[in-house]
Amino acid sequence: MSMKQQFDRLAIIGLGLIGGSFGMALRRAGVVGEIIGIDTDPNTREDAVRMGAVDRSTADLPQGIRQAEVVVVATPVGQIPFVLRAMAPDLAPGTLVTDVGSSKGSVFLAATGALPPGVVFIGGHPMAGSERGGIAAANPYLFENAFYVLTPTPGQEHHFLTGRLLELVKSTGARPIFMDPWEHDRVVAAVSHLPHMVAAALVNTLAQVASSEVYFSLAAGGFRDTTRIAGGDPLLWRDIFLSNKERVLEMIDQFQAVLGSLRDMLASGQEKELVAALDDARRVRHEIPAKVKGMLAPLYELVVVLADEPGAIGRVAFLLAQEGINIVDIEILRVREGEGGTLRLGLGNPESVQRAVSVLRAAGFTARER
Repeated sequence: MSMKQQFDRLAIIGLGLIGGSFGMALRRAGVVGEIIGIDTDPNTREDAVRMGAVDRSTADLPQGIRQAEVVVVATPVGQIPFVLRAMAPDLAPGTLVTDVGSSKGSVFLAATGALPPGVVFIGGHPMAGSERGGIAAANPYLFENAFYVLTPTPGQEHHFLTGRLLELVKSTGARPIFMDPWEHDRVVAAVSHLPHMVAAALVNTLAQVASSEVYFSLAAGGFRDTTRIAGGDPLLWRDIFLSNKERVLEMIDQFQAVLGSLRDMLASGQEKELVAALDDARRVRHEIPAKVKGMLAPLYELVVVLADEPGAIGRVAFLLAQEGINIVDIEILRVREGEGGTLRLGLGNPESVQRAVSVLRAAGFTARER
């Protein structure tokens, strides 16, 4: 990817998975003249330079942000308010400050209280990640086709720096969207923060009821897939939950009410009601990819049955690449989901799905629109 250089100097504070990947993506795109990495850990700083995430690195915050046109705060969300206050005296008017925290309301309030006049703050949240953390897990393709939420305040939507940040985000391969900070926090509480809390509760429940190793052996399939996100960094998630506390509590209460309703149906033998509730869940889950209309273009899906053999996924990707068909999203579906050993592919338009199905069937795969 190659685009016109947009900024001469950009500083990234915090060289973990997100900060490192952001730097790598920007360097790959060639849109920043120099990227300065700021981190307190000397090994992280060394790795970031060696891996190409930044051009140079320092532990000195004032030195690192000096003459930077853009400052990206990529520390854990709980540290962002402290970082904003610490760097405020050294920010020149006209500097663009953004962050990558997964909660936006609390960060917006911190920025409003800490940053000097003339400095423009626009919150950001790249909705991409990995169970692995740290600079070692960084890669320049982390943001490809991922949502990247930007939360300009009223009046900032048409600010020239908002437009420049938008183009910067696009250069990473991400799909930027604008949201109100408080709306963002309610959405991510429902689709990200609550699921992590539930996954942790499921794993802890298993730990409490497991009376032998056979529980864990049988959990190695669908249960492990369902609770994958519980493997995240507990300190990172502590900060996320606390930074969005009210919204997460709201979603937990809602979840408990829904779960309680299902429990009541089961306890009283309400078979029809139970089937209806499960059918509603099945239907809504299948509709989820289509519900991004109005924010992003919808994905159109197909599923491909795979043999359990090396190179099967690669062959599918190769066949579609030969036809110029771009895979926007990909997911391995498990047998326990009722799909068999299948691969779900998300494409950009229905014509691509039809072509992909034809190509794959001609190559001997069982494929169908979803």
